[in-house]
Order: sequence, then structure tokens, then C-alpha cells
Amino acid sequence: MENNSELSDPNNFSPLTVQDVDVDFLPIVYEIIRSIERDFHDNSAKARESQDCSQKVLELQKKFDVARSQIKRLPGIDYNKQDQLKQFEILRTQLRLKRELLQKYRNMCSFETSFK
Repeated sequence: MENNSELSDPNNFSPLTVQDVDVDFLPIVYEIIRSIERDFHDNSAKARESQDCSQKVLELQKKFDVARSQIKRLPGIDYNKQDQLKQFEILRTQLRLKRELLQKYRNMCSFETSFK
């Protein structure tokens, strides 16, 4: 419960992972569509349902705003495609060099460490 309030707080600027972003909009959209499709013969029921539908639309808008703020906190979101590709190549080069170094150390002669 405490974790959910942390995720929905737009003033919390800690980095998130993609799994933490709340983008489950379909249930609210389904409820809105379902309430629009209902056919009421009573005017008071129509007014009440219209008010409920408006409330659900506001809830959906709030959920969109929370998702936008969470997406802005994802790491790397401020990089464009060229910067991401450049960083990817740098990391790929580092990985290749470290693998070569590791292979070099594996092929070196091992020293005997026993003292008599």
C-alpha cells in the first residue's frame, strides 16, 4: 500500500523501472464505454449516469497524468535515439575489451602459491 502511494506521487523523483509504471487504462476505458452504451428511459438515471461517466473520465485523465509523470522519471528517457545508440556502442566496446582481458588472464601462466 505504501509502495502504491510512492508510485503515484508526482513529486517523488526517484528513478523507476518500466514494470513500476502504471499504464493499466483498459478497465477505466471499458467502464466509460459501458456507461455510455447504457440506454436509460428515466431522465434522472440518465443525469446520474452522465455524472458518473464524467467522474470516470476525470479519473482516467488523472491516471494519464500519473503515467506521464512516471514515464518522465524512467532512466534514459531524456536521451534521443542517437545518444542511446552512442551509449550502446560505448558499452558494447567496454564489454568486448573486458572479455578480451578476461581471456588474456585465463591464458596466462598460473603461479604456484605454496610456500615450503
